[in-house]
Amino acid sequence: MIKVLGRDLWREGTKIGSVADGHITDHLGERVGTYTTDEIRDKTGRKVAHISGDYIFFLDSSRKIRIEDNNNDVVGGSLSNIQKAAARVLLGE
Repeated sequence: MIKVLGRDLWREGTKIGSVADGHITDHLGERVGTYTTDEIRDKTGRKVAHISGDYIFFLDSSRKIRIEDNNNDVVGGSLSNIQKAAARVLLGE
C-alpha cells in the first residue's frame, strides 16, 4: 500500500517518492516518469500504461487494474486517478 501525505508517497513508513506537476520522482528526487490526463510514461518517455474507462491498462502485458482497486492501494491525499495510477505503476506495488 502507498500512503499519500500531501504530495509525498510513503510505503511502510519510508518515503518512496513524490508527485509533481506532470511527473513522479523517487525518494532521491530523481524523475522516474511522467503522466498526462490518461497516459503514464517511464523516464525514457516510453508509454507503459494508460487509463481507459474504469481501468488502468499496462502496455507490456494483458494486465489491468480497476481504478477503484488502485484507489484502495494508494490512499490518502487528494491525488487524481492518473496521479495515483502513475505512483503505483512507476514506484511499484
